[in-house]
Amino acid sequence: MVHSIVPLAVLEAVKNLDTPVEDGLSEFAEELLSKRLGLSPTVAMQLREYEGMVRRNAAADPSHVEALLRLVGRRPDADLVFADAGRRAARRAVRGLFPVTRLAARAVPRAFGYVAARRAARAVFAGELKRESRIPVARVGDPLALNATPDGAACALYGAGFTELLRLLMGFEGAMLHVSCRATGGAACEWRGAPPDPRHR
Repeated sequence: MVHSIVPLAVLEAVKNLDTPVEDGLSEFAEELLSKRLGLSPTVAMQLREYEGMVRRNAAADPSHVEALLRLVGRRPDADLVFADAGRRAARRAVRGLFPVTRLAARAVPRAFGYVAARRAARAVFAGELKRESRIPVARVGDPLALNATPDGAACALYGAGFTELLRLLMGFEGAMLHVSCRATGGAACEWRGAPPDPRHR
């Protein structure tokens, strides 16, 4: 099963990107706004449903999540939606940790932060997070993203999610690079940590 945080985060990202930047919503015709998926009554209803499921720590139907990822994958801004959704899912996962765990992660990020990030990665993203020669490595064997987006577009959700988990719980400042993908013949999707680009400092 898929944790309900994932579809909730995807719908929140869609709503965020479909909301006009301007404050003058009254200038838009109601029909035009309803054509934006993120502002539709259907999405509003699904958001309420998934919010309730997240509060109950419930799982979502994988076929429904796959259909949602497939729908988002057809959008021209799919990469933005998936990246935003991954970060949102990670932040919700961290908020769902016990307060003592969050405090311990902040106090001793290399020890407790890694353990907390590993648990959250498994619970929310069905991924395995480990360290190889002190470099964070994440793997996802579940074919959900590939089934939804054969080109691997939905993998961006996982990459952004792992990066955000490591940033929040371990102070990680680099990026998780997608070094192996099932879409290109890899046995599993894999991300490896890379230090921040010195040009951006």
